[in-house]
Amino acid sequence: MCLLGAGCTSQPTEEGTPTATPTPAETATPAPAAEYVFNETNNNETVTLPAGSEITISLDENPTTGYEWNVTSSAGLEYVNDTYIAPETGLVGAGGVHVWEYTAAEKGAGEFSAIYKRSWEETTGNETTFSMTFTIE
Repeated sequence: MCLLGAGCTSQPTEEGTPTATPTPAETATPAPAAEYVFNETNNNETVTLPAGSEITISLDENPTTGYEWNVTSSAGLEYVNDTYIAPETGLVGAGGVHVWEYTAAEKGAGEFSAIYKRSWEETTGNETTFSMTFTIE
């Protein structure tokens, strides 16, 4: 009988203001890494993503004309692989897609930039460019 009475006698210190206790979800680490896919439509964008995320960037390319993407990437982005995927048509000189794969390796900022040009030609400033900035959390 004493146990029942003891449990009924405690009152909140202030009525209507419960004390918040963090749940495991509130104290958990950021969302798990995922795969993010980008293309020409994402040019000049800034994207926030969790560390460890897989990043794939696909850009149209036609190396049969001598034009190729000259790519640079900053710290924060860890290079994994790049592949040229030829077109499925049998047409000579048809362009394909170049795909780069990175991992968002460390928290901070990362940048991917590319210029589409022939390697033997001087850069004039009129070339097609692509860039993205990543905020890695």
